Amino acid sequence: MKITTVSASELELKEGGTAGIVVGVALVIAGVLVGYYLHNSNSFVIWIALALGAAGIAAILFSSSITVNASKATGQLRYQKKRLVGAQDTTYAIGDIFRIETRKQWRMQNDPSSGGQGQQMRQPVLVAQSVIVFKDGREVALDHQKTSSTTSIGSTVLMGGQGAETAIAAQVAKFLNVPFQEIAPPNMSAGINIIDGSGGAQF
Repeated sequence: MKITTVSASELELKEGGTAGIVVGVALVIAGVLVGYYLHNSNSFVIWIALALGAAGIAAILFSSSITVNASKATGQLRYQKKRLVGAQDTTYAIGDIFRIETRKQWRMQNDPSSGGQGQQMRQPVLVAQSVIVFKDGREVALDHQKTSSTTSIGSTVLMGGQGAETAIAAQVAKFLNVPFQEIAPPNMSAGINIIDGSGGAQF
C-alpha cells in the first residue's frame, strides 16, 4: 500500500491496482499459446492449458484495488474496494475506529528452490495483512495479504519486505489518533507491539 495524500486534515492511501489484471491476462495468453502450439502432444497438455486459462480468468475477476480516504474535517473515512466485477464504497465515522492492526502468521508453501527429484520441500512463509478494527467488531482490510522473503534458521527468523507496510499502517493509526497493534505469531520473538495514537509504546 502507498500513501498518496497526507496533510494535517486528510490522508489517502491506495493498495493494489492493475498488477492482478496484468498477471491474469498473461496467464490466459500463456494457456492459449500452450493449447495452440502443443495440442497435438498429448491430452495432459490440454489440461495444463485449461488450468492456466482458468487461473488467469480468476486472477482478473478477483484482483482488487483499495482506496482509503480519511478526513479530519468531516470526521469520516471513505473506503472503496474495486473489482472488475463489482465495487464496495462505504463511509465510516473516524470516531468508530478502535485501532489499526497488522497481523502476521506463518503459512506453509512449496519451496521452488528445492526442485529436483522426489517430493518438493515445504517451508514456512510469513504472511501479513493490515486491517481497520471498529469498536463494534467490524473489520476492513487496509491492504492485501503480503508474503515476505522470510527464512527460519533454528530460533532465528530473518525477515524482509513487510517493514514498509507495517510503518504505513502505524502512520495511518497515528493520523487517526488510534492505537496501532502489530500481532506476531506465537513463535516469533517480536511478540505483540502496541503503539498508542500519540506514538508511545504499550506492552
